[in-house]
Amino acid sequence: MSGRLASLILCGGVAVLGSACATKSFVQKQVSATESKLTQQMTATETNLAERAALQETKLRETADRAGESRQAIDVADQRLNGLDLRVGDVSARARSAETRADLATGSARDVEARLSQRLASRNRHRLLDTKVVYFDSGQTEIRSQDVNELEDVAKALTADPNAVLELQGFADSRGSDRYNRELARERVEAVMRYLVQRHGIELRQLRAISMGKAALGAGEKASPEALAKARRVDIRLLAPWSSWEDALSQNDPTAPEQPATVIPAQREPATISALPVQEPLPPSPAARIDAPATVRLPELLKTITPQDLGGGG
Repeated sequence: MSGRLASLILCGGVAVLGSACATKSFVQKQVSATESKLTQQMTATETNLAERAALQETKLRETADRAGESRQAIDVADQRLNGLDLRVGDVSARARSAETRADLATGSARDVEARLSQRLASRNRHRLLDTKVVYFDSGQTEIRSQDVNELEDVAKALTADPNAVLELQGFADSRGSDRYNRELARERVEAVMRYLVQRHGIELRQLRAISMGKAALGAGEKASPEALAKARRVDIRLLAPWSSWEDALSQNDPTAPEQPATVIPAQREPATISALPVQEPLPPSPAARIDAPATVRLPELLKTITPQDLGGGG
């Protein structure tokens, strides 16, 4: 009985051991299969992740390249903008310079117009440059040798400035009749004019002369030899048009301020000897109206100017 029981127990143990072995082998197979699947899945996952990482890296590189290109394009655009700013600044500076030059030109045109208007207004005004006296012997009309230097200086001044004018006034002393003294004074003036014309080629238009006759003595002055000698004379006044003197002054010193003019009124009475007739002032031209624009007035004003207006010979 006990043997059977032991056999049964032994058989059961063997069966249990056999089933246990079979279960272990199955478990091992299942574990191996699971491990293989996990390994495959992990490999596939790693491969997928590697591919996705490589793709993302490629995209990142492309994005970085595009960003670099964008930065380069931005730098180029920035340089172009800076160049445009410089060009705009240069154009603005040129525009301001042109505007300044235009303002200066307008100011110069106005200044020229003002000077021309002043010159036209002053064309019959003269400035006294010098005075001289030539004396004569009693009853004589010949120029004395001691007075030649005075006439030489006058001739040089007239030659240097063709617009200069010489006023001559002849006198005689109080002795003799009025008619005789007027003739004597006229001959003395003509002697001075003849000397200047013949010796130095002075133009007659530069000479204005008149015979004043006998020279009146001063109040309380006696007809002494000295007083009579001083009366036998030709007074010489060297005049220059105000415009000619102003031009000479501006050439010598362009910054010199304008000086007040010494106005010498033009002679209206005809001279008793061969003096040139005095030109009457020209009426103001309508083109010189002040209310017209400067660019219109200046050309029209220049058309109205003649050489006589500027003191030139005619």
